Amino acid sequence: MEIAAAVGTERLREVMADLADRCAAVVERYCGTVDKFTGDGIMAVFGAPVALEDHAVRACLAALGVQEEAKRLAVEVHDRDGAELQLRVSLNSGQVIAGEVGTRALGYTAVGEQVGMAQRMESVAPPGGVMLSESTARLVEHAFVLGEPEMAHIKGADAPGSARSRAGFR
Repeated sequence: MEIAAAVGTERLREVMADLADRCAAVVERYCGTVDKFTGDGIMAVFGAPVALEDHAVRACLAALGVQEEAKRLAVEVHDRDGAELQLRVSLNSGQVIAGEVGTRALGYTAVGEQVGMAQRMESVAPPGGVMLSESTARLVEHAFVLGEPEMAHIKGADAPGSARSRAGFR
């Protein structure tokens, strides 16, 4: 959040709102569901509440689209504010609990170990890049050219896990 110090709170709100709108539009373009905004992040799910056989491919396409939108916005922010804007994106695949949580109208969400893992992976993803868990990489390796597996220490994991950064399309 170095950008917060560089642009001030009101401008940060404007940038974050613009970024959130752009990200949500990309997620929806690929039939994903924006689950929540997490202060300086966004969480989206693919394959819930509507099952999608190609959920991992759609998530990858959305992740690449989000990075493209972030790069466009980064140019505007740099030109206007002199600040650098870069996102870290991570994708993880696995079973989650999805649906309404609690008895109050808190809304649809996804929870579980795989959600937490994706969030922790984001902290070690390369700025401007997309990091995939091995479970996601296996689901999309037929559709994308992936970077070589890298060992990454993910907080809360029993052992370092293998993750890949996106290298391009096939």
